Amino acid sequence: MDTQVMFERAQLLHGQGRITEAIRELKQVLEMDPKNADALGLYGRCLLDKSQYDEGIGLIDAAISLDPYNGYYFYLKGFAFYRKNQNDKAIQWLMESISIEPYRSAPYGLLAIVYIEEKKFQEALKKANEGLAIDAGDITCLNARGMALNKLKQTDAAIETMKEALAQDPDNEFTHSTYGWNMLEKGRHREAREHFREALRLDPNYANARSGLKESLKSQIPPYRWLLQYSFWVTNKGKKAGWAVPLIIYALVRVISTSFGSNESTSMIGALIVLAYLVFVVATWIINPVANFFLLFHKDGKYALDATEKWTAITVMSSLFIGLAVLLSAWFSGVRAELAPVYI
Repeated sequence: MDTQVMFERAQLLHGQGRITEAIRELKQVLEMDPKNADALGLYGRCLLDKSQYDEGIGLIDAAISLDPYNGYYFYLKGFAFYRKNQNDKAIQWLMESISIEPYRSAPYGLLAIVYIEEKKFQEALKKANEGLAIDAGDITCLNARGMALNKLKQTDAAIETMKEALAQDPDNEFTHSTYGWNMLEKGRHREAREHFREALRLDPNYANARSGLKESLKSQIPPYRWLLQYSFWVTNKGKKAGWAVPLIIYALVRVISTSFGSNESTSMIGALIVLAYLVFVVATWIINPVANFFLLFHKDGKYALDATEKWTAITVMSSLFIGLAVLLSAWFSGVRAELAPVYI
């Protein structure tokens, strides 16, 4: 059988998500033509889909050695390192792909998404726009542009971009999920929830949308919604802000409470500030399982949680109820002791 026909069949199977069958076809192609760069590249892509990253990179390297001027293989290698959470290497190989074939839009879109993860929002917007200049309908570039604009507080432009992406492909689960996260970050959890539901309707196993749906449902609880907005704010400030902001808040609380505490007339204010800070800290520890506990009684939420989240929620809430019962019991015991008659 013609290897080209077999390769095209493998492409079709891969496009349908039938990865194992695609690999079977590609193995037959490579048995007949071991130096078929296209087959090696697609085989590597299939292994990336199966999370076999090192093996996939090995096959992609073999394809590059046979066809070193094909930018797509360098794009695949960048994608592999992105999936491995090695963004520095992903950027390196995506830039190489662009230098070889500057008129392919896909590397620009993925590079923009990597830059967003690295909190380089202006660079992300620039790359997304460059990709869209090549292909105005590139879904990855449109999604990356919407995310970058959202991070840069250009809300109206971000929404328009996401609407354009949905107009291009209304049944794209990635676009619906991206739209949902953008809305969630803006505090519009009801709109976010609808987009996450649609993404999960299109792909029930889409983890990103499932995570977003849980966050949007838990955002119905005001304290959780406030802490989620705080989390978004800190995250968007960059990686260093993750540890710097809590330290700054702690230092400010110490300074303010000490200043108020040194004066007897304002010592109560200092105590209240410390108490508010402690409540905030404790809330950041327990708010997630507490919110998950309430999702157990929600028609959508109970299906969004996995077994570990359910048991953690039940355990934390049980501990809180037991602790509260012990405190109330001790308090009532003390009150009864004070009210008990004293006989002399």
